[in-house]
Amino acid sequence: MTKYLLIFALNLLLLSSTFAQSYAIQRGHFNDDLYIYCRKNATSNSIMQFYHLWEHGQRISVQYTIPYPAADNDLNLKNFVADPTPGMLFCTSLSNADTSIYKSTDYGKNWQHMTTLFNGLTPPIALLGGSVTGEIITTERPSALYFSIGSTNDYFATHTTNAQYTSYFTKPEVGINSGEMFGINNAYTNNRDFLLFSPDFGVTIDTIAIDSAIVFNPNGNLAQKVCHGTLPGEIFLITLEAEQIGFPHVYKIYHSTDYGFTYSVKNEVKFDESSTFTDFTGGRENCAFYVVNWKFSQQLQRQIMQVYYSADCGQTFTLYEHDLDAFVSTKDIRNDFSDHLIIYPNPTSEFITIEIPEYWATTSKVGYVTQQQYKPLTGEVQLSVINISGEVVKTEVFDASERNHVIRLSAISPGMYSLQLIQRGEIIAQGKVMVAN
Repeated sequence: MTKYLLIFALNLLLLSSTFAQSYAIQRGHFNDDLYIYCRKNATSNSIMQFYHLWEHGQRISVQYTIPYPAADNDLNLKNFVADPTPGMLFCTSLSNADTSIYKSTDYGKNWQHMTTLFNGLTPPIALLGGSVTGEIITTERPSALYFSIGSTNDYFATHTTNAQYTSYFTKPEVGINSGEMFGINNAYTNNRDFLLFSPDFGVTIDTIAIDSAIVFNPNGNLAQKVCHGTLPGEIFLITLEAEQIGFPHVYKIYHSTDYGFTYSVKNEVKFDESSTFTDFTGGRENCAFYVVNWKFSQQLQRQIMQVYYSADCGQTFTLYEHDLDAFVSTKDIRNDFSDHLIIYPNPTSEFITIEIPEYWATTSKVGYVTQQQYKPLTGEVQLSVINISGEVVKTEVFDASERNHVIRLSAISPGMYSLQLIQRGEIIAQGKVMVAN
């Protein structure tokens, strides 16, 4: 993929800050994966979906769907954390009366209610994945007057409240060493922003003034978010900049290797008024950094998730786009369009139905930008059935507008077969089917 500086414009109405609260992005278990929780589309009554992405955002699947309106006791996947153990995640409940924790061991597809209870008014405000197995840091609300920071080193079998404060440890993020956590304090009264750092699960907190050349409120700048790096003392600082002509949403990406005492600027990202929401996270591999943005494609009339992946600490990015409206259920539909055919029943002994995608993805290059783009799938297509020896044993030609195409397979021998949807010599989508006796 060609890399490029991340300066671009988008097309969607800006949503309120309350709406933006429905979005969350975090690193995954491996060097190349991450999780994203967001609305499926731009309406305030949209379902919420939990996505797992891998290959640095190139591949995507739906893991869990929360309907609208959500049940009071459904999962609060805005408040999730991915553990270093592959497949293990934790989250809280949507209900303030339920202070339990929910756990998944299959990458977020199924969740188990844990009996751990917290002595507080509400569930933990935030869960933060620790740097070692079993470790999770929590920010909590033990009473109407106080906030607290707690931790567990055994996946909530036991839980310790480490410190209590009269103000919230805002926008928290863990560091690379056990017990490290960061936060931001936007001190509006004196027009200064501060980085908060604790090396010991919140027992002690250092307040580090951020250089006013980086963030200074009278100029419209704010420290927006802090993200972890992969080395001790390494963080990314995201600032919300003053509006520029044509770009009301402008962010800068800063990089620090000394716990936030000094910074180097890596990039400036710009979005026009069509931006839905933008979020950032660091990855698990050296210098990995992600920017995720949601937009509405006027061409397709579809909601698009844009994933920008950087391998050089935010200096250059590779773009992957995913059509969120293609996900209609919690089926494991992988939106790279190489295995996008939905086939049922599977296995079969006679007939199968093939669901034909409405859009297919191509890779195009405009200047220095290489990205995936979606095109409507129209016209005549060919479906080929191929055996394990690579021989085509059956073909059918039909119009792509027939979104559910039925094909008889009873005349071919039992076994595993590949299906390829082809148009003008190009494979549009493919899948596999087992033909039984």
